[in-house]
Amino acid sequence: MRLVPHTRAIAGILLVLVGSTAMAAQRTVERRTAGLDAAVHAIWTRVPLREWTTRVAMLAGKPVILDRRIDPDLPVTRTAAGESLRDLLHEIAGDADAAVDELAGTIRIVPATAAGKATRSDVDRQHRLAQLPPPLRIKLADKEPWRYAAGALPRDLVAAAIAEAGLEVAGLDTIPHDHFPAANIPPLSLAERLDLVLFHFDRRILWTAEHDRAIGRIVPMDADLMPVAATPHSPARPNDSSSPRLPSRTVKVRDEFTLRLAAPLDQALEAIASQLDLEIEIDGPSLAAKGINPGEIVRVEVEKASRDELFDSILRPLGLQWKIGGKRLRVFAAETPSAAE
Repeated sequence: MRLVPHTRAIAGILLVLVGSTAMAAQRTVERRTAGLDAAVHAIWTRVPLREWTTRVAMLAGKPVILDRRIDPDLPVTRTAAGESLRDLLHEIAGDADAAVDELAGTIRIVPATAAGKATRSDVDRQHRLAQLPPPLRIKLADKEPWRYAAGALPRDLVAAAIAEAGLEVAGLDTIPHDHFPAANIPPLSLAERLDLVLFHFDRRILWTAEHDRAIGRIVPMDADLMPVAATPHSPARPNDSSSPRLPSRTVKVRDEFTLRLAAPLDQALEAIASQLDLEIEIDGPSLAAKGINPGEIVRVEVEKASRDELFDSILRPLGLQWKIGGKRLRVFAAETPSAAE
Protein backbone atom coordinates (compact mmCIF):
# COMPACT_ATOMS: atom_id res chain seq x y z
CA MET A 1 0.00 0.00 0.00
CA ARG A 2 1.47 3.31 -1.08
CA LEU A 3 0.72 6.11 1.36
CA VAL A 4 -0.21 9.51 0.01
CA PRO A 5 1.99 12.12 1.73
CA HIS A 6 0.10 14.31 4.18
CA THR A 7 0.31 18.06 3.76
CA ARG A 8 -0.07 18.58 7.50
CA ALA A 9 3.11 19.46 9.37
CA ILE A 10 4.28 16.91 11.91
CA ALA A 11 4.78 18.31 15.38
CA GLY A 12 7.57 17.11 17.57
CA ILE A 13 9.92 15.74 14.91
CA LEU A 14 13.55 16.74 14.66
CA LEU A 15 15.62 14.89 12.09
CA VAL A 16 19.19 16.02 11.57
CA LEU A 17 21.73 14.64 9.13
CA VAL A 18 25.35 15.62 9.56
CA GLY A 19 28.53 14.35 8.00
CA SER A 20 31.24 13.29 10.39
CA THR A 21 34.35 11.22 9.97
CA ALA A 22 34.82 7.96 11.82
CA MET A 23 38.63 8.36 11.82
CA ALA A 24 40.10 9.73 15.06
CA ALA A 25 43.13 11.02 13.17
CA GLN A 26 40.93 13.43 11.23
CA ARG A 27 39.52 15.43 14.14
CA THR A 28 40.26 18.78 12.51
CA VAL A 29 38.38 17.75 9.39
CA GLU A 30 35.55 16.40 11.52
CA ARG A 31 35.04 19.73 13.24
CA ARG A 32 34.93 21.50 9.92
CA THR A 33 32.50 18.94 8.53
CA ALA A 34 30.10 18.92 11.47
CA GLY A 35 30.16 22.47 13.02
CA LEU A 36 28.45 25.37 11.30
CA ASP A 37 29.13 23.95 7.86
CA ALA A 38 27.03 20.86 8.60
CA ALA A 39 24.28 20.10 6.09
CA VAL A 40 21.03 19.97 8.05
CA HIS A 41 17.91 18.00 7.20
CA ALA A 42 15.26 18.77 9.80
CA ILE A 43 11.64 19.57 10.51
CA TRP A 44 10.69 21.90 13.35
CA THR A 45 7.09 22.82 14.10
CA ARG A 46 6.42 25.68 16.51
CA VAL A 47 9.48 24.97 18.63
CA PRO A 48 10.18 27.88 21.02
CA LEU A 49 13.30 29.76 19.96
CA ARG A 50 15.16 29.10 23.24
CA GLU A 51 14.51 25.35 22.92
CA TRP A 52 15.57 25.46 19.26
CA THR A 53 18.92 27.04 20.14
CA THR A 54 19.51 24.29 22.70
CA ARG A 55 18.86 21.63 20.08
CA VAL A 56 21.13 23.05 17.39
CA ALA A 57 23.95 23.68 19.88
CA MET A 58 24.65 19.95 19.69
CA LEU A 59 25.33 20.30 15.96
CA ALA A 60 27.28 23.53 16.32
CA GLY A 61 29.65 21.96 18.84
CA LYS A 62 29.39 25.02 21.07
CA PRO A 63 26.66 26.80 23.07
CA VAL A 64 24.15 28.88 21.11
CA ILE A 65 23.26 31.76 23.42
CA LEU A 66 20.01 33.65 22.96
CA ASP A 67 20.31 37.27 24.05
CA ARG A 68 17.98 38.26 26.89
CA ARG A 69 16.45 41.01 24.71
CA ILE A 70 15.04 38.53 22.18
CA ASP A 71 11.70 36.80 22.69
CA PRO A 72 12.59 33.23 23.79
CA ASP A 73 9.11 31.93 23.02
CA LEU A 74 9.10 32.96 19.37
CA PRO A 75 7.95 29.78 17.53
CA VAL A 76 10.33 28.26 15.00
CA THR A 77 8.65 26.42 12.12
CA ARG A 78 11.07 25.39 9.45
CA THR A 79 11.95 22.53 7.10
CA ALA A 80 15.68 22.36 6.42
CA ALA A 81 16.64 20.45 3.29
CA GLY A 82 20.42 20.45 3.29
CA GLU A 83 21.35 24.06 3.95
CA SER A 84 24.28 24.68 6.26
CA LEU A 85 23.75 25.18 9.97
CA ARG A 86 25.32 28.63 9.61
CA ASP A 87 22.76 29.69 6.98
CA LEU A 88 19.97 28.25 9.09
CA LEU A 89 21.08 30.22 12.16
CA HIS A 90 21.11 33.45 10.17
CA GLU A 91 17.66 32.73 8.72
CA ILE A 92 16.09 32.01 12.11
CA ALA A 93 17.81 35.04 13.65
CA GLY A 94 16.44 37.19 10.84
CA ASP A 95 12.92 36.00 11.66
CA ALA A 96 13.48 37.40 15.17
CA ASP A 97 14.90 40.71 13.87
CA ALA A 98 18.23 39.54 15.27
CA ALA A 99 21.73 38.71 14.05
CA VAL A 100 24.32 35.99 14.66
CA ASP A 101 27.72 36.67 16.21
CA GLU A 102 30.21 33.79 15.93
CA LEU A 103 32.63 33.84 18.86
CA ALA A 104 35.53 31.54 19.67
CA GLY A 105 33.65 29.58 22.32
CA THR A 106 29.99 30.41 21.71
CA ILE A 107 27.49 31.49 19.10
CA ARG A 108 25.24 34.38 20.08
CA ILE A 109 21.91 35.44 18.65
CA VAL A 110 21.77 39.16 19.39
CA PRO A 111 19.56 42.16 18.55
CA ALA A 112 20.24 43.42 15.03
CA THR A 113 21.40 46.75 16.49
CA ALA A 114 24.15 44.92 18.42
CA ALA A 115 25.41 42.84 15.49
CA GLY A 116 29.19 42.44 15.44
CA LYS A 117 29.79 43.92 18.89
CA ALA A 118 30.26 40.60 20.64
CA THR A 119 32.56 39.32 17.90
CA ARG A 120 34.81 42.39 18.06
CA SER A 121 34.87 42.31 21.86
CA ASP A 122 35.69 38.61 21.85
CA VAL A 123 38.68 39.14 19.57
CA ASP A 124 39.85 42.12 21.61
CA ARG A 125 39.70 40.09 24.81
CA GLN A 126 41.81 37.31 23.31
CA HIS A 127 44.50 39.75 22.23
CA ARG A 128 44.58 41.57 25.57
CA LEU A 129 44.76 38.35 27.58
CA ALA A 130 47.69 37.25 25.44
CA GLN A 131 49.66 40.22 26.84
CA LEU A 132 49.11 39.34 30.51
CA PRO A 133 51.79 37.56 32.54
CA PRO A 134 51.48 33.76 32.19
CA PRO A 135 50.09 33.08 35.71
CA LEU A 136 47.26 35.56 35.18
CA ARG A 137 46.62 34.40 31.66
CA ILE A 138 46.37 30.80 32.84
CA LYS A 139 43.90 31.71 35.58
CA LEU A 140 41.61 33.54 33.18
CA ALA A 141 41.90 30.73 30.65
CA ASP A 142 40.84 28.08 33.17
CA LYS A 143 37.88 26.20 31.67
CA GLU A 144 34.95 25.02 33.73
CA PRO A 145 31.29 24.25 33.04
CA TRP A 146 28.73 26.67 34.39
CA ARG A 147 25.33 25.66 35.69
CA TYR A 148 22.80 27.86 37.44
CA ALA A 149 19.12 27.67 38.29
CA ALA A 150 16.28 29.75 36.89
CA GLY A 151 16.04 33.18 38.50
CA ALA A 152 19.79 33.64 38.94
CA LEU A 153 20.87 37.28 39.21
CA PRO A 154 23.56 38.25 36.67
CA ARG A 155 25.37 40.47 39.16
CA ASP A 156 25.56 37.60 41.65
CA LEU A 157 26.81 35.19 38.97
CA VAL A 158 29.67 37.48 37.99
CA ALA A 159 30.56 38.38 41.58
CA ALA A 160 30.66 34.73 42.68
CA ALA A 161 32.90 33.67 39.77
CA ILE A 162 35.28 36.57 40.41
CA ALA A 163 35.47 35.87 44.14
CA GLU A 164 36.12 32.17 43.59
CA ALA A 165 39.04 32.99 41.30
CA GLY A 166 40.45 35.57 43.75
CA LEU A 167 40.29 38.40 41.21
CA GLU A 168 39.29 42.05 41.36
CA VAL A 169 36.77 43.67 39.05
CA ALA A 170 35.52 47.23 39.27
CA GLY A 171 32.01 48.20 38.22
CA LEU A 172 29.96 45.27 39.49
CA ASP A 173 27.30 47.77 40.58
CA THR A 174 26.78 48.76 36.92
CA ILE A 175 25.34 45.32 36.04
CA PRO A 176 21.56 45.79 35.70
CA HIS A 177 19.17 43.79 37.82
CA ASP A 178 17.61 40.87 35.99
CA HIS A 179 16.67 37.21 36.38
CA PHE A 180 18.21 34.66 34.01
CA PRO A 181 16.67 31.37 32.86
CA ALA A 182 18.32 28.14 33.96
CA ALA A 183 21.51 27.29 32.09
CA ASN A 184 23.87 24.34 31.75
CA ILE A 185 26.87 25.64 29.84
CA PRO A 186 29.76 23.38 28.80
CA PRO A 187 33.35 24.27 29.78
CA LEU A 188 34.42 27.80 28.84
CA SER A 189 37.32 29.89 30.09
CA LEU A 190 36.71 32.12 33.11
CA ALA A 191 37.08 35.22 30.94
CA GLU A 192 34.51 33.87 28.45
CA ARG A 193 32.06 32.93 31.20
CA LEU A 194 32.13 36.42 32.68
CA ASP A 195 31.63 38.13 29.34
CA LEU A 196 28.93 35.61 28.48
CA VAL A 197 26.79 37.26 31.16
CA LEU A 198 27.88 40.84 30.50
CA PHE A 199 27.31 40.70 26.74
CA HIS A 200 23.57 40.54 27.48
CA PHE A 201 23.89 44.13 28.70
CA ASP A 202 26.37 45.33 26.02
CA ARG A 203 29.19 45.23 28.58
CA ARG A 204 32.42 43.32 28.97
CA ILE A 205 35.46 43.13 31.27
CA LEU A 206 38.63 44.93 30.24
CA TRP A 207 41.63 43.12 31.77
CA THR A 208 44.99 44.65 32.65
CA ALA A 209 47.88 43.57 34.87
CA GLU A 210 49.21 45.55 37.81
CA HIS A 211 52.06 44.13 39.94
CA ASP A 212 51.36 40.58 38.76
CA ARG A 213 47.67 40.93 39.55
CA ALA A 214 44.84 40.84 37.03
CA ILE A 215 42.63 43.90 37.34
CA GLY A 216 39.29 43.88 35.58
CA ARG A 217 37.03 46.80 34.78
CA ILE A 218 33.49 46.51 33.45
CA VAL A 219 33.13 48.75 30.39
CA PRO A 220 30.73 49.16 27.46
CA MET A 221 31.22 46.38 24.95
CA ASP A 222 32.63 48.65 22.24
CA ALA A 223 34.78 50.81 24.55
CA ASP A 224 38.61 50.86 24.32
CA LEU A 225 38.80 48.31 21.52
CA MET A 226 42.31 47.90 20.19
CA PRO A 227 42.70 48.93 16.53
CA VAL A 228 42.70 45.82 14.37
CA ALA A 229 46.01 46.75 12.77
CA ALA A 230 47.63 47.11 16.19
CA THR A 231 46.45 43.86 17.76
CA PRO A 232 49.35 41.49 18.47
CA HIS A 233 49.32 37.97 17.04
CA SER A 234 46.59 38.88 14.55
CA PRO A 235 45.55 35.75 12.67
CA ALA A 236 46.30 35.75 8.97
CA ARG A 237 43.35 36.29 6.67
CA PRO A 238 42.14 33.29 4.68
CA ASN A 239 43.48 34.75 1.40
CA ASP A 240 46.85 35.65 2.90
CA SER A 241 49.53 33.73 1.00
CA SER A 242 51.51 33.43 4.23
CA SER A 243 48.77 31.36 5.87
CA PRO A 244 49.72 27.72 6.35
CA ARG A 245 47.73 25.45 4.10
CA LEU A 246 46.55 21.99 5.03
CA PRO A 247 47.25 19.34 2.41
CA SER A 248 44.15 18.38 0.50
CA ARG A 249 42.76 14.98 1.43
CA THR A 250 39.73 12.88 0.86
CA VAL A 251 37.92 11.93 4.03
CA LYS A 252 35.28 9.25 4.14
CA VAL A 253 32.31 10.44 6.16
CA ARG A 254 29.49 8.57 7.83
CA ASP A 255 25.98 9.93 7.85
CA GLU A 256 24.77 10.38 11.40
CA PHE A 257 21.25 11.10 12.56
CA THR A 258 19.70 12.68 15.60
CA LEU A 259 16.00 12.03 16.01
CA ARG A 260 13.46 13.09 18.61
CA LEU A 261 9.84 12.40 17.83
CA ALA A 262 6.41 11.73 19.27
CA ALA A 263 4.15 11.31 16.25
CA PRO A 264 1.98 8.83 14.32
CA LEU A 265 4.11 6.08 12.79
CA ASP A 266 3.04 6.68 9.19
CA GLN A 267 3.51 10.45 9.37
CA ALA A 268 6.90 10.11 11.04
CA LEU A 269 8.13 7.68 8.41
CA GLU A 270 6.87 9.89 5.59
CA ALA A 271 8.67 12.92 7.01
CA ILE A 272 11.91 11.03 7.44
CA ALA A 273 11.72 9.36 4.04
CA SER A 274 11.10 12.75 2.42
CA GLN A 275 14.23 14.17 4.05
CA LEU A 276 16.26 11.18 2.82
CA ASP A 277 14.85 11.45 -0.71
CA LEU A 278 13.08 8.09 -0.43
CA GLU A 279 9.62 6.94 -1.49
CA ILE A 280 7.80 5.02 1.22
CA GLU A 281 5.63 1.94 0.95
CA ILE A 282 3.93 0.61 4.09
CA ASP A 283 2.48 -2.89 3.79
CA GLY A 284 -0.86 -2.19 5.45
CA PRO A 285 -2.22 -5.78 5.36
CA SER A 286 0.85 -7.22 7.08
CA LEU A 287 0.62 -4.55 9.80
CA ALA A 288 -3.10 -5.22 10.22
CA ALA A 289 -2.39 -8.93 10.61
CA LYS A 290 -0.18 -8.07 13.56
CA GLY A 291 -2.75 -5.68 15.01
CA ILE A 292 -0.57 -2.63 14.33
CA ASN A 293 -2.25 0.64 13.35
CA PRO A 294 -0.13 2.82 11.02
CA GLY A 295 -1.41 5.83 12.96
CA GLU A 296 -0.05 4.49 16.25
CA ILE A 297 2.01 7.06 18.16
CA VAL A 298 5.72 6.26 18.35
CA ARG A 299 8.21 7.94 20.65
CA VAL A 300 11.88 7.76 19.78
CA GLU A 301 15.03 9.58 20.80
CA VAL A 302 18.41 8.68 19.30
CA GLU A 303 21.65 10.58 18.79
CA LYS A 304 24.45 10.07 16.27
CA ALA A 305 22.87 6.93 14.86
CA SER A 306 23.51 5.39 11.46
CA ARG A 307 20.66 5.23 8.96
CA ASP A 308 20.05 1.56 9.81
CA GLU A 309 20.08 2.30 13.54
CA LEU A 310 17.64 5.14 12.95
CA PHE A 311 15.02 2.97 11.25
CA ASP A 312 15.60 0.09 13.68
CA SER A 313 14.96 2.40 16.65
CA ILE A 314 11.55 3.32 15.21
CA LEU A 315 10.37 -0.02 13.86
CA ARG A 316 11.89 -2.81 15.96
CA PRO A 317 9.92 -1.95 19.14
CA LEU A 318 6.76 -2.59 17.06
CA GLY A 319 8.10 -5.82 15.62
CA LEU A 320 8.31 -4.30 12.15
CA GLN A 321 10.99 -4.68 9.49
CA TRP A 322 12.20 -2.47 6.66
CA LYS A 323 14.13 -2.69 3.42
CA ILE A 324 15.49 -0.09 1.03
CA GLY A 325 15.72 -0.87 -2.65
CA GLY A 326 16.88 1.95 -4.87
CA LYS A 327 14.87 4.98 -3.76
CA ARG A 328 12.06 2.99 -2.13
CA LEU A 329 11.68 2.33 1.60
CA ARG A 330 9.41 -0.63 2.34
CA VAL A 331 8.02 -1.17 5.84
CA PHE A 332 6.30 -4.44 6.71
CA ALA A 333 5.56 -6.98 9.41
CA ALA A 334 7.21 -10.34 8.85
CA GLU A 335 5.09 -13.44 9.07
CA THR A 336 5.45 -15.45 12.26
CA PRO A 337 6.35 -19.10 11.57
CA SER A 338 3.59 -21.50 12.58
CA ALA A 339 4.19 -24.21 15.18
CA ALA A 340 4.04 -26.86 12.45
CA GLU A 341 6.88 -25.20 10.59
